Amino acid sequence: MNYYWSSNFNSASALLGGAVVAGEGENTAIYYNPATISEMEKGNSFSFTSSLFTYNAHHYKNMLGDGITMYEDYLVAQPPFISYANKSKKNNKFSLAITILTKAKEDMRIYWAGSQYYNVLTNLPGDDKYNASFNYRNYYLDFWVGGAVAYELTPKLSVGASLFVSIVSLKYVYGYSTSAYSVNDTLDPEIYPQASRVAYNDYRDNLKFTDYRILFKFGVLYTTGSWRFGLNITTPTIYLFSAGKDALSSKIITNISTSQNTSLPDYEIFDSQYGSQLKTNFKLPLSVSAGFIKDFHDGNKRLYLTVEYFNRIQPYKLVTSQPDDNISNLEPDEELQNYDWLSYARGTRNFINFAIGYSCKLKKRREFLNSFRTDFSSIRNVDLGEYSNYKTLHSFNYNVLHYAAGLKFNIKKSNFIAGAQFSLAYNNHLKQVTNFTTPLEINEVDNRVLQGVLDESMSVLFWGISVYIGANLNFIQN
Repeated sequence: MNYYWSSNFNSASALLGGAVVAGEGENTAIYYNPATISEMEKGNSFSFTSSLFTYNAHHYKNMLGDGITMYEDYLVAQPPFISYANKSKKNNKFSLAITILTKAKEDMRIYWAGSQYYNVLTNLPGDDKYNASFNYRNYYLDFWVGGAVAYELTPKLSVGASLFVSIVSLKYVYGYSTSAYSVNDTLDPEIYPQASRVAYNDYRDNLKFTDYRILFKFGVLYTTGSWRFGLNITTPTIYLFSAGKDALSSKIITNISTSQNTSLPDYEIFDSQYGSQLKTNFKLPLSVSAGFIKDFHDGNKRLYLTVEYFNRIQPYKLVTSQPDDNISNLEPDEELQNYDWLSYARGTRNFINFAIGYSCKLKKRREFLNSFRTDFSSIRNVDLGEYSNYKTLHSFNYNVLHYAAGLKFNIKKSNFIAGAQFSLAYNNHLKQVTNFTTPLEINEVDNRVLQGVLDESMSVLFWGISVYIGANLNFIQN
């Protein structure tokens, strides 16, 4: 959900890295630049494409403490891309297209639990039994349905526009639990009256909703000689309505001692809201993409380039809840900064992605396609300003690089593709999510209990492989 160029539509455009704003998008033209659907031949074109699989692997070092390495991998079948386009025989300046596509899909899950012996309870001698667990899930699906129209102003200049309905579903879970108690059964209760206590800390966030939105794309295509130029503007999403809204957040701290005879006050913060009590709005930004295609050797070789600028989304409330002053026995302070406990903040930064592709025609209607593209994180180092004290959706941010290559086969007016993509990302010196390996009863640096100080020793390595198979079937009218 933090990456805008992670889409894989399993067609020739995927092997070209999406560098098709100036054309060659074929069935995906409606997405990359609606003006380019004017290039289709008279008749009907139907496309149904799907990849065999995508395999993603994440390697998290020191994420939950020094020496705790997490490895998560999963295998998914990419959703299909379906499109239909028509260019009328009577008025061949007009072209129409409709499509159903999955813009983004991800489902990251991490779970860890363990026990160890540490001297956590500072006012009791000897080691203590220390138990810890961590649970995380981030499911995000953005499903689009849309249509487009293109008009050929001159043989060299075409314009187009598209309208999409976007349905985004989010399911988010984030939580950890820690406890500690003394295993020393020889402590004198007259000297250590707290010997039998169990120190406990539990934190939970659960959130889900489905947002319905619309957005528009406006495109221009200009061709001259061996050059082709394209421009596409994508509007920010416009909120329509939401459904399935549900949020819960809780925090419990008990039996945390500051000295032999004094303890922190036990407290619980708990709030749960749903339906009309919540307002949600997952935004996508204004973006502008531009690109060109250059033909070489009578069109047998082509160079493709596309860049896209994404405008910043000013910090805002992703989730707005109803403040409730009866969610805790605490007064607003550093722990409970306000009673707006269930609201979440979000914002993105300005950045540019780019893709470069190259194609070379081979013998017997075959064509080799390959590309390199970036996929930068939209929220890396974002300053939320006035919303800095609100909850955010925890995520792992890194800039992804993709390389794709494969073959395109032409059979009469239809074509087929087969290829693969390799993705790689690495980021280090990240702040740990938790620290279960050097726990302190009270961690004043990070305002946590039963956890160690969070340092910047975490690193993330991501790699993935996608295998593509696709078909674009054309039914041309004479």
